[in-house]
Amino acid sequence: MEPAKFCIECGKPIPPEAKHCPNCGADVAEQNPVAAVDVQQAAPAPATQGPPLQPVGAGPYSSAPASSPQPAQAAPYGGPGAAPRNPYASPAPPQAPMAAGYQRARGATSAKRLGGGFIAIIGGIAMLAAQGLFISKQTTPLNLQNLLSVGLGLLCVVSGIVALAVRGWVSVILAAVLSGGVFALCGLRLYQTVLELQAQTPADATAWTLQSGGIIWIGGMMLGMVAFAKAFQSLFSRR
Repeated sequence: MEPAKFCIECGKPIPPEAKHCPNCGADVAEQNPVAAVDVQQAAPAPATQGPPLQPVGAGPYSSAPASSPQPAQAAPYGGPGAAPRNPYASPAPPQAPMAAGYQRARGATSAKRLGGGFIAIIGGIAMLAAQGLFISKQTTPLNLQNLLSVGLGLLCVVSGIVALAVRGWVSVILAAVLSGGVFALCGLRLYQTVLELQAQTPADATAWTLQSGGIIWIGGMMLGMVAFAKAFQSLFSRR
């Protein structure tokens, strides 16, 4: 089969026996025949394989190798089950540690205390004042009984001071025993005073009670007994 010819001027195919191009009229007698071209296009050759692709890193266009996995970070507002936090709330200021002296002072004030101290002091002062009136007015002679009454007033004052000063269970119990002794002595002396008043005439008893200071003496002894009641009550309180 004779190969097809094409015009070198316009590129159109021309018959094999033609000497001029039917399209443009160019002389094609001296032209060399061109090899037939297959109408079917050849399949594209596979692309040349290059070097193996590198793994993509963390960035969208990074070609660096991926780094080792990092440990998971905690969520900024807590993990599952954590209470929600306000992202706009200011953090709490750090609290300054309490001084050692302040802590010891707090421990001292929280120790066990005994009540009725002030009441006992007032009662003892009242008894001493009444005995001073008795001696100054010479309503009763200065004898052993009067000296014991003065000692009872002093003991009541001392028990009140001890009740205010002691701290801790051991000291409080000892002070409560002292207050109980004052309570017993005051009760005994009050009973003796009532018997002495009953032995007198109503007029003398009234004069001794109201004019000579007997009411102060009786009131002081009653305050000493009330002080022990307050001390006994404080043993069972949480203070």
